[in-house]
Amino acid sequence: MKFIKTQRESSKDMCPERALWWYIASALVLSFGFIMAAKHYPGGFDWAYTVVSALASQKHNPEGSVWFAGAFGLSMVLLWPYVTSLKKNLCPFLPATAKYAIATLRFGLICGVVLGIERLLIRDLSAMVDKAHEFIALLAFLGFYFGTLGLLFQVMLRHRIYILPVLLVASPLVAIGVTQLWLYIYQRDLGWVDTSWREMGIPIWLSFAFWQWLAIGFLGLGLILLVFIRIIKNR
Repeated sequence: MKFIKTQRESSKDMCPERALWWYIASALVLSFGFIMAAKHYPGGFDWAYTVVSALASQKHNPEGSVWFAGAFGLSMVLLWPYVTSLKKNLCPFLPATAKYAIATLRFGLICGVVLGIERLLIRDLSAMVDKAHEFIALLAFLGFYFGTLGLLFQVMLRHRIYILPVLLVASPLVAIGVTQLWLYIYQRDLGWVDTSWREMGIPIWLSFAFWQWLAIGFLGLGLILLVFIRIIKNR
């Protein structure tokens, strides 16, 4: 009986459809936090010229930061069982190197939780330790980004039909590199991106914030595509 019970529990854990509920819960929490934080952002939130971290900043968004910081950290926690399901359901059908992508993704989630807690408890960490917030945010972004991209790339190697999702997820990262290099060479006097760029007529495609938000959107699509690939293979 114990063996049968263990088998049933394992079967539930292995069901890729169950993972979707974790993803949906994470997405809903993050979306709610975004809406509430943007609603309280001083002067209105201009996402194309305002970076993600400003929403969770006690300095820039004193009344609404708690919503996005809390939601961001919680959404990372909710994604943990989703990633565990990906490991159980997808990795057995991929090369052994896929486990490194899972580890990288989990590292990004851990850094994301730390980032949410940091924004909730500390007004300006970088004022205390130079570039500390930026360093944590970069680790979270790179872990999440390359973990997701690594899994998609492994899937693409086996099924060329998935090359388009890989290109979509990778494109914002390439765009960030190209646009920021262009700004560094030709318009170094602009400073860090903010809403004043719109008033100066700086095109949206040069805004780091614009590509950052697109990267988050494509990452979300890429991550959920991974479990749909497994569901399709089961049918």
